Amino acid sequence: MNKNKIIISLITISMLLLSNIVAYSQHFSSEKEQKILNSLETLDNEIVKYFPRWKVCEPNLQLHIYNIFKQAGYPAERLNSSNIEVLAAPGQFDTENGNYQILLVQCGDAAMQPSKINLYFTAQLRKKLSGEESYSGVGIGRTYCYKEIPPEVPVSTYQAEAIINYYQPTDVTHAISLSLFEQDLKLGESGFWLKNVLGNDDVGYQFWSTGQVSIQLQRPLYENKDIRTSRAIPYLISLYIGGGYRITTGLNPAGTMFSWVPQRILNASQSGDFVAGMDFHFPFATEFGISAHAKVPLQSPKTKSIKASDWGHYNIENMVIDGKHEPVEDELTLETYNNVVPIIQSSGRVSLFYNLWLDRKRPENYFRFDLGINYVGTREMALIGDPAVTPNDLEIKNDNITGLLNYKSEGLDYLYFKLEYRNQATWPFGVSLQISNQILLTKVWVPILGNWFLIEAKHSNVLRDLHPFELKNFFMLSPVIRITI
Repeated sequence: MNKNKIIISLITISMLLLSNIVAYSQHFSSEKEQKILNSLETLDNEIVKYFPRWKVCEPNLQLHIYNIFKQAGYPAERLNSSNIEVLAAPGQFDTENGNYQILLVQCGDAAMQPSKINLYFTAQLRKKLSGEESYSGVGIGRTYCYKEIPPEVPVSTYQAEAIINYYQPTDVTHAISLSLFEQDLKLGESGFWLKNVLGNDDVGYQFWSTGQVSIQLQRPLYENKDIRTSRAIPYLISLYIGGGYRITTGLNPAGTMFSWVPQRILNASQSGDFVAGMDFHFPFATEFGISAHAKVPLQSPKTKSIKASDWGHYNIENMVIDGKHEPVEDELTLETYNNVVPIIQSSGRVSLFYNLWLDRKRPENYFRFDLGINYVGTREMALIGDPAVTPNDLEIKNDNITGLLNYKSEGLDYLYFKLEYRNQATWPFGVSLQISNQILLTKVWVPILGNWFLIEAKHSNVLRDLHPFELKNFFMLSPVIRITI
C-alpha cells in the first residue's frame, strides 16, 4: 500500500469517526454536544489539517465577522478582516450539499472556539456560515465567496495553547496526571481540581523527605474577562483547601523498589495538617499575581506511644560530645536520653509571580517568575526508651524536657525564588529552579511517548549547614502519565 492510499484510508476513517460522533450527539443536550466539539479542538494538527477548512472572501461577511470579534473584546491589532478562516467538521444535517459543524473561526491572529461562537455569533449567521442556510438567498450550501484550504497548507491556528501548568491544563475538559510526586484530576468543566501531593516542595523538602502527604481541592473563583489571557488563566482566584497526613514510607526503603532513594529522618506532624492557599491574579494585569500556601498542624506535639519503625529518629550522643547539641534530660527524673524524633511543624510561602509567554500568537515558550518569602519550623521530641531493646514500646514527649531544639527559618532561609521554563511545541519539556529554606531544588520533565507519558526528575541540595534531620542531596525520578480529553 503506497503513501497516498494510507493517507486516504486515514482520512476516511477519521471522517467516519467524526460522523458517528456528530450523529451520536443528536441525542444529547446542547451542553454535551459542546463538550464533544471542544474535545475535537485538542486533536493533533496533523489530523486537524484534513478537516474541512476555508477562507472567507465575501466582503460583507468579512466585515461582519471582523466587527463581531471587535465587539467581543479582541484587540484590533490582532484582527484582520481579509484573513478569516473557518475550521469545521461534517454537520449533523445534509452533508452532501457541503453543510458543516463550525469548530473554530479565526480572524487574523484571534480565534473563537464553539462556546464563544455560540455566544457572539447569531444562530442565523452560524447557519449561513456553515451552509445550513443560503447566505445569498439563492441556492443551497455555502453560497458566499470562500476558498477551500488544501490539507497541504499547515494549520494556521495556535501551535500550542497558552497554559500555566502543564500537569493542570486549562485548555481541555478533562485531565488526569499521575506521578510519584503528585496526582491531579480535573473535575470536568467545573474548573475544580483534586490534588494529592507528596512532600513539601515550597520549602525544598521533596518527595518523602518530610513524611507528609496532602490532599487538596482547588476551587476557582471570579472568571477572567481579559480576552488576552482568559484561555490560559480562566479564573482570577483559585483557593486551595485540604488536609495533610503522616506516612511511614521512606523510613526504611532497604529491600524495596525504592532502595536507591535516600532514607528519611524527618516526620510529619502527629495530628495531621490543615492545608490552605490562594492564587490571586491582579485584574488590571492578569499575568501578575500573588500566591500564598500554608500547612499548619491540627494539634501541638504531645506525649505519644510509638513504634520505632514508624518514626524517624537520630542519636545525638556524638553531637553532644562535639558541642553541636545540648544534652536532653527529663527535669523530673534527671534521666538523660540519647535519641530524639524531629517533627515538622508549620510551613508556608507568600510570593509575587509573573507569567510570561514570549509570543502570545504561538505560546510555545513560557516562563514563570516567583519571588517572596517562606517559613518552616521543626521541633525535636525526646525518644523515651531504647529502640534496640523495646522497638514497639516507646514514647515521645517534650513536656519537662530540656535540651530539645526548635529549628526555625532565619536569615536567608526566608528567601523564596523560583524560575520555571516550559517549551510546549512539537517536543514539550520543562525545567525549573527554586531556592527556598536555603535549599536548591531543580526539576526537569521530558516526554517519552507523545505528550501522555513523561519522565520527571527532582534534585534537592542543601546550601547551608545541614540540620541533623536533613539530607545533603536528594534525587528522585518518576514516570508521569498525562491524559487529557
